[in-house]
Formats: sequence, structure tokens, C-alpha cells
Amino acid sequence: MEIDRVPFLNRLRRTMSSAEAWGFSVVGYLMWFNLSPLMQAEIGSASLLVWIPGVIVGILFNLQVQSLGEKYPDVSGGTPNYITRLLDRYPTLSRYLGIAYYLGWVSFPAINAIVITDLIQFHLAPMGLNIPEKVFEIGFTAIAYFVAFSGTRAVAILHLFFVFPSIGFLLLFCVQGLGWLAFSPQSAGLLPSSIDAISVHDWLKWYLFAAYSFYGCDTASSFVADSLHPKDTLKALSWVAWFMPLVFVGGTLVLVQLATAAGLEGNLYGKFLVAAKPFWGDAAPVIVTLLVAASCLLGSATSVCNTPRILFQLAQDGLLSPVFGAVSRRGALEPALLLTFICSLGFLVWGNTTRIVVVSGVSFFISIMGLHLGLWMQRKDPVVRWGRLSLALLVVEFISLVVGGVAWGWMDFGLGLLLPLVVIAIDAAILRIPWAYLHLPWWDRLHTKPVTPPKNEDFVVLQVAILIALICGAATISWLIRSWLRVEAGTNNPYLLIIVLMTLAFLGVAIACWTSLPQVAAMEELAISSTAQAKELETTLNELKKAQMQVIQSEKMSSLGQLVAGIAHEINNPVNFIHGNLTHLDEYTQNLLQMIELYQQRHPSNDPDVQAMAEEIDLEFLTEDIHKIISSLRVGTERIRGIVLSLRNFSRMDEADIKNVDIHEGIESTLLILQHRLKDRSDRPGVVTIKDYGTLPKVECFPGQLNQVFMNILVNALDALDEMNTKRSYQELKDTPNQIRIRTSAIDNQWVEVAIADNGIGMPDPVKQRIFDPFFTTKAIGKGTGLGMSISYHIITEKHGGKIKCFSTPVSGTEFVIQIPIRQQTISGFPIAAQS
Repeated sequence: MEIDRVPFLNRLRRTMSSAEAWGFSVVGYLMWFNLSPLMQAEIGSASLLVWIPGVIVGILFNLQVQSLGEKYPDVSGGTPNYITRLLDRYPTLSRYLGIAYYLGWVSFPAINAIVITDLIQFHLAPMGLNIPEKVFEIGFTAIAYFVAFSGTRAVAILHLFFVFPSIGFLLLFCVQGLGWLAFSPQSAGLLPSSIDAISVHDWLKWYLFAAYSFYGCDTASSFVADSLHPKDTLKALSWVAWFMPLVFVGGTLVLVQLATAAGLEGNLYGKFLVAAKPFWGDAAPVIVTLLVAASCLLGSATSVCNTPRILFQLAQDGLLSPVFGAVSRRGALEPALLLTFICSLGFLVWGNTTRIVVVSGVSFFISIMGLHLGLWMQRKDPVVRWGRLSLALLVVEFISLVVGGVAWGWMDFGLGLLLPLVVIAIDAAILRIPWAYLHLPWWDRLHTKPVTPPKNEDFVVLQVAILIALICGAATISWLIRSWLRVEAGTNNPYLLIIVLMTLAFLGVAIACWTSLPQVAAMEELAISSTAQAKELETTLNELKKAQMQVIQSEKMSSLGQLVAGIAHEINNPVNFIHGNLTHLDEYTQNLLQMIELYQQRHPSNDPDVQAMAEEIDLEFLTEDIHKIISSLRVGTERIRGIVLSLRNFSRMDEADIKNVDIHEGIESTLLILQHRLKDRSDRPGVVTIKDYGTLPKVECFPGQLNQVFMNILVNALDALDEMNTKRSYQELKDTPNQIRIRTSAIDNQWVEVAIADNGIGMPDPVKQRIFDPFFTTKAIGKGTGLGMSISYHIITEKHGGKIKCFSTPVSGTEFVIQIPIRQQTISGFPIAAQS
């Protein structure tokens, strides 16, 4: 079933600052934080053999995703939605892979809820108290979604507050732990005395398990479309990549060397507490509790921001129901959040941490394999950094998926493969159910209701900060009063205070998001709306100015075309008359000459007047030369007719619609118009034109407009050559003549490529980057409007659905490469190759 694309109006606004977007980039470290204790408990120091190659792959992966983000700065959701671009020829497969990645992240709130609930139970156990675990787990899962429903900015700012305690203490744990191992006299050494043995089978099993971490550090790419500064946001990917060795390898070394106490097994809190005791001392329980609590809440906040954007972009691309493309004024992706919340609860109710990690990890791992498949298939694209290496990684990942997945259990492995199909089936059902709120128009009507503006102005950041401070302060005072009164002896546990503070901060912001913050956000929307209207007005004026100049330029070309067509028509009639009568003239002349020759044979005359006349007109020479004259006249008229035909081909005034034409005819006609600039002159030799024409089919195009593009490029090339010639002598020009090379070829039976290059002065990068900007020109005032290349870009990209690229280096010349489809229909994107 074909799904309509989401209307353009349903877009995410760029509201996120660089700091907020950067905060989402470090959550992959928290995945290591959750997974590494279990790995260290199961395989000991052999876990290093998994993390070290994983770090190398993770660094390459992050740098590749950064490159894709630079190509797709308006794509939300990050990696899974880059996969759909790479595999756009296979929409069914790309939709499956996008959903598989989504499911990998959906499980994260459930995992964090289980971890933080276990932490609370750990601290309550000495008091003899128990809690209803499932109720707490569901509550901690729901908190983050409750905040996310209020809008993007609030959860992004809240997320930023939790980055500092979680990531800050995690990095401190790694750095201080490594320092203690390296320099402390009590240390057993920085490196283990031996590495535990691990079989290939087990290595593949744990590589699959750990892939969540080193493939999960790409989160910042999900927020490029929201960011006010997309390039700065993408820089987070490289920073996170280069810190991977410190966290994944360094942190694992600290656990391997210090978390050796018996009975800990895979207990996350216990492992980190024992490992931190040597260098944090008595402060270790407080810091580790703060680290675990903040990290779990931070991870959940990232997941509820990241996962709905994946569904949103899939809907934008027509791969999911349009309802998932609904977005509120404050950037809340409500339908996508609802489905994500249901999926998270499903994971939570269904299994324990290990099973959730395995099942969701299988889905996540499949999507990463899809990315590497797409990179290999698009390896000729300049944006793909390691195309051939991607094939090798794909093979290793496939083996790891099969061997490792089966090792974790057939049931979990099969569930990981089938879950994306379940979500796709749910999406198909949504399309068929007639309930209004399952379709986009209902949400659009909801989001377009008028908003009552608030009276007082404020900032969302300040509001969140004040709210957190008030709640934390009130909770701390309450705790101190309770401790002072000693209401219940023996229950004074300061570590629970940390968890309470973190949870209350989340709850407080959630409450504010549904009370005071909507008013603040509404006021901010009004300010943004006013600014946007001003910018829109300015943009409209610029577009009108651009359109006016384009109309003027188009009228000039139209007038030129009419003039050329008129001249061609006027010349064509008399030339055709002359050319048509030359045949008869040749025939009559031959008859008259034959008659004279017959007279000479039959009636020879010695009459002196006749002899004098024959000598005067040189009858013998006249008889021979008259044939040559008539032949020369025929060649001349044929040449004029050819020129007239070329003029008509260039003007194409009778072909305003799309036609099947020979591209070479248009190029030749343009060269003929410019012949006066190509031929020898007194101040320089002629320009050498090198034609490297390939075999081209007829091309569907607007021929007159395409000829205009050829004219603009060739005129610019000749201007560049003339500018260079002013600095060279005639002899230098003769030794190294001016050249224009025209190359044509067909690509994959879908595209025609025309490359026009000169050996002129070339262009520096700043000029090259602006060459297609309207009104940009390097020519003197009065010699250029700055619209020629802008109009050419418009004709190629918008009129013909093609591509035009400029390659230039100072002193080395310039080449323009044009690619247009042979047939004017939707064709898969084909990247313009590097300069040949």
C-alpha cells in the first residue's frame, strides 16, 4: 500500500541550542554503564577483547554518521533515517530497518526503570522495607514520557541538567580510576596480569550484546533537524567518538581490576561501588548513587526524545502512517510518543534486563547491518567514507548476529527479528481503522487551535532551573527535618535522598510542563512567530527581487530567441530560393555550353569578330570555370542553410514544451552563435574546441532553456579565458592555446552527463561556493547581472530534475558538470562524480 507523504507544514522547528543538542550525544556511554558490569561478571578480563575492537568500529561509525548528517541536515531521527536514504530503492527493507533501530532505543526507558528500581530496593533492604517493583518501574518509565508530551525544549533543557552529574561523574570514575591503578602503591597495576580466554563463539555472543554501546553514540544526529546550529551539533559525534577509548576501555579496566569482590555477579550498583571505593573512599556510595540515578533518568529522557523523531521522519518520507508526522506547536510528537510509550511498557512487562537487551539488541543490530549494506551499495558517493570496509563489517555483523543471537536463545533471537514486523503490522492497521484520532487531520485541527498569550515574559530555561531548585530545596529541608526529629530510628539513609531529589526534579518539571510552562512557551511562540513573520517578509521581498531579475533575464533570452528566429526565417526564404534554382541554373548552363560546342563542331567559323570575341571572354576558361562557380554557389548556400538551421535549433522558439532532442545539436548550435569569439583574432590565436562526444540517446528536455545553460557556461568560460589572456603574450598564447573541452556521456541508461571545461584562471573556494547564488558576480559593473549561473542552476535542477556541479582550482581552470535524466520522471539519485 502506498502511503502519502506528510504535508510540508508538519515540520520540526529549529529551537534547540548547541549545548542542548550536544547533551544527547553522550548516552552511548550510559549504555556501557548498564552493560559492562554484567559482561565483567560473566567473562572477566576477556571483556576487554570485546570492547577494544568495538571502540575502533564505534569511532569509524560515528565519523561516518557525522558525514551523512552533513549531507542530510534537514533529516530528523539520525541514523535509521539515513539508512532509508541509502536504501531508497528498497522502501520495504528500509522501513523494516528503520523500525528495527527504533525498537532498540524504545527498550532503554524500561531498562533504566528496572535499574533505578533495583537501586531503591538495594537501599531499602537494610531497613527491612520492600517496594512494589512493577509499580515503581512503570512509574519511572512514564515520568520521562510525561515530560516529553509537553514539548521539545523542556525535556531538552531538563536533559541538559542531568548530563553534568551523570556524564561528569562517569568520566571522573574512568579518569580517577585509571590514575589510581597507574600510580597508587596499593594498586594491582593498570593492566591485568593475564586476559581470560574467550572462544570465538562467546566473543560473537558478547559483541552482539555490547554493540548497543559503541553503535549507540550517534544520538546527536537525531536532533540535527531541530538544532539552531546543525554543524555544531554534528561535531558532538566526533568528540564522543574520540572519548570512547577512555570510557569503554578505560572504564572496563577499572572494573576488571577493582570490582573483584565475590557475590556481586552482575549487580550494577555493587560493581561500581566496590570499584570506586579505593579512590573515592567514603564518598563512593553517595557519588555512585548519584551517578546511577542521574544516568538512568538521563537515558530515559534521551530515548523519549530520540525515538519519536524516527517515526516522525519515516512518516515524512512516506514509509509510515502520516499520523506519526503530527507535531504540536512546542515540538511534541504526540502520536509517535504514544506508540513509543506503549512499546516501552511492553518491554517492561515482558522481561528482565538481560532479555530486553538481547531482544531489542537483535533488532538494533539488524539496523546497523542495514546501514553498512547501504554504505557499501552507495560506496561511490563522496559522503561514504569507508564503503569497502562497510562490506567487511557487514560480514562480521552477520556472523555475530546469527551465532550470538542463537547463543542467547532461539526465542529471543526470533523475537528480535519479528518485532519490527509487528510494529509495521500495527502501522498498517492504523491506516485502515477509521477512527479520526488515528489520522493526521484530527491532530492538525488540534494543533491549530488559537493560543491565549500570557501577560508576563519569561524564559523556559530560567523557569526550569528555578523549578528544579525549589523542589530540590524543599525536599532537602524536609529530609533534614525528618533526620533531626529522628522520626524512625535506624532509617537515616542519605543515599535515598539523592534518588528522591532526582525523581522529584523530573516530577516537578513534568508538573510545570502541564501548568505554567505552556504559558511561557506560548509567549515564546508569539515572539518567534513575530520574528518569523519579519524574516518571511524579508525572504518574500528577496524572492520577488530574484523573480523580477529572472523574468528580465528570461525576457532578454526570449527576445534574443525571437530575434534569432526572425533573422533565420528571413534569411532562409531567399537562400532556399537561390539554392533551389542553382540546380536549374546548372542544368541550363550545361545545355548552353553543349550547344556552343556543337556549333563549333558543325559550323566552324574563321570570322575575325567571332574569334576576337572568343579570345576576349576567354571562352575556354569560362567553359571550365563556370562549373566551379556553380559548385561553389551550391556549397555556399548549403553553408548558409546550415547556419540558419543552427540558429533555429538554438532559439527553439517553436518548442516551448518538453521535446526529445539531440543534445549535441544544441551544443553545436551554441558554439556556432559564439563562433566570433572562438576564431582567430589579431590579439590572440583561436580558442581550441575539443569535443569528446559519447553516444547519447534522445533526451526529454526543454531544448531552448538547455541551450541557454550551454550559452551561459560557454560565455563564462570565454570571459575567463579573455581575462587570463590580458596577462599573457601572443607567443605564450600560441604555445599554450586557450582550450574549451566538451565531454558528453550516458550514465546507467538513466542520465546524460555534459561536462564543459576550460583552462582559464579558475576560481578560489569562496567564489566557487557562491557561483550559483543569485546576483553574485565577479565581473565589473555593467558586464554581468549575476543571474546567468543562478538561472542555469534553476533550469537544470528544478526544470529538468538534474544536477549541476562546479569543480575549479585557481590557475587550473574550471569544469561544470551537468547531469539530467534521459526521461523526465522520478529517478533514483545519482551523485556527480569528482572532476575528471
